[in-house]
Amino acid sequence: MDDKQLIRKILERDDLAFGFFVEKYKKLVYTAIFRLVRDATDAEDIFQDVFLEVYRSIHYLRNESDLAGWLFKIAYNKSISFLRKKNPARANSTSYEDQKIESQKTYSIADHQTPFQKLEDQEAEIVLYTAIDRLPEMQKKALLLHKFENYSHKEIGEMMELSISSVESLIYRAKIALRKSLYLYFKKHLN
Repeated sequence: MDDKQLIRKILERDDLAFGFFVEKYKKLVYTAIFRLVRDATDAEDIFQDVFLEVYRSIHYLRNESDLAGWLFKIAYNKSISFLRKKNPARANSTSYEDQKIESQKTYSIADHQTPFQKLEDQEAEIVLYTAIDRLPEMQKKALLLHKFENYSHKEIGEMMELSISSVESLIYRAKIALRKSLYLYFKKHLN
């Protein structure tokens, strides 16, 4: 069943189709979430929120051929929203014990990064995902399927109904755009 048929059945509130939909896209969604929040429990909670949001708002989907991009955008937005809610609470915590417990959760001696380095890494990931989100839809979809889902150019071509050379071109242009976007961001913020 292709995505258009799947969406039509979901719009008819076919629970079996929705289950198939979740199964088909769970890896893409979970990977995107986990790369941002870096915590399995939080990622699972957000994962459920993402698919609940999809179930409630699939009728707003305008471009059925960009289902993966739409899903990624929902996962990204839910993850960023979660991180924004989580960080102020931690920053406003006045209890030394609360801060110590939180610090122990995110930093171990085996992990050679300081909390500051981890924060920088998280910021860099957020910047990267924001830059990915700003890519044209076809570039974003091809890049996500290739880099995050490990699909071959041939498989992506079949999914997107494009030639292999078109897929390669989309991924190449996405990489160039990301490189430029990230260069400009870090040049601005590191000077």
